Amino acid sequence: MPAEIGVAFVGCTHPHIFPRVQLLQAETDVRLIGCYDPDSALMAALERDYGLKAYPTPEALLDVPGVNCVIIEGWDPDNPRYVALAAARGQAILLEKPGAPHLAGIRQVVDTVRGVPVPFQVGYMLRFNSGIAHARRILAEGVLGPVTLARFHAATPVGGSREIWQSLPGNLGGLCYTDACHMVDLMLYLLGTPRSVTGKMVRLPAGPSVTAHGFKVDTLAGLGATVPMPLGGLVHEDVGAAVFDYGHLLATFDITAWEAHPWVEAWRIEFYGTDGTLHVGIQPPWYKLYVRNANHGYSEGWHTWDGFGVGGVGTSLLVDENYTGEIQHFLRRVREWDTDNAVWLAEAEGVITVLDAFYRSDGEGRQVAIEPRP
Repeated sequence: MPAEIGVAFVGCTHPHIFPRVQLLQAETDVRLIGCYDPDSALMAALERDYGLKAYPTPEALLDVPGVNCVIIEGWDPDNPRYVALAAARGQAILLEKPGAPHLAGIRQVVDTVRGVPVPFQVGYMLRFNSGIAHARRILAEGVLGPVTLARFHAATPVGGSREIWQSLPGNLGGLCYTDACHMVDLMLYLLGTPRSVTGKMVRLPAGPSVTAHGFKVDTLAGLGATVPMPLGGLVHEDVGAAVFDYGHLLATFDITAWEAHPWVEAWRIEFYGTDGTLHVGIQPPWYKLYVRNANHGYSEGWHTWDGFGVGGVGTSLLVDENYTGEIQHFLRRVREWDTDNAVWLAEAEGVITVLDAFYRSDGEGRQVAIEPRP
């Protein structure tokens, strides 16, 4: 149980770094020690604007006395190496999702962390959303009765999938990997692992001009700019859909690179049971519940709940309950030095196992079984 949590940022390219820095700066027992990134201009800006001292190598930063916690926000292909460096030094790790560029990479991360007694988790902050908490409770209580169908919808706003984080050639894919991972994490969190997947993706040629709001050319672009661009012509796919077979239910998933809404604003989850129906939104959080027969304290008919969230182009980049819940959970684990990482490791690998099967199903044109490692 460290008296002071000394935080190092190793790999700083992902914009999720900014709300996490802001939240950590507000903690009295947390000291932000410094940062490393291959981009010297990015490091200079973080040192100038956020007080994160720049270091020439990740090793130089991680070897600073007092560093016991590492936030990894690097490019997906670089992150497994950063994890190995932190784990070798016995430092707690919060790893930006999806954590690695492909299934082999996330398995390398899991194998690295499994034998080391450090707190570890992946930055799937949406599972700390209050709407998701209500959904998990309602499902656990059995309010809906047996559920036979679930729907999961995600998207990037127009232009979001042309940003560099969704356009890495070395990654397994684009939005069906780097952003679908959030919704697949929620699917596993709420329903468990499916047995198989039948998936389809479409890659569009460059087409008519559309207008993107909040397009970020790099990490330092803030909330981005309004720019024209062609519809389609991405490095990876433009749209994808899948059917996941659970045996007792089917879960459908769809995602597009060209949604009109800001990040996460129109993402939604639906559950259809014999006794009720549940629709859930994430940003801002809300749910709408229909109960056919009164049960578990719910009367017959519709019940609605609305929470508070960040709106507009700032969604996903400003402090909200998702980041706050994530950081508080992680800091609590670091303060207690909770090294029980079994769930986090299983789900980190589980999400990419599902996505890998999704891509293979599309490529092979068939249903693919989702099989964890022996």
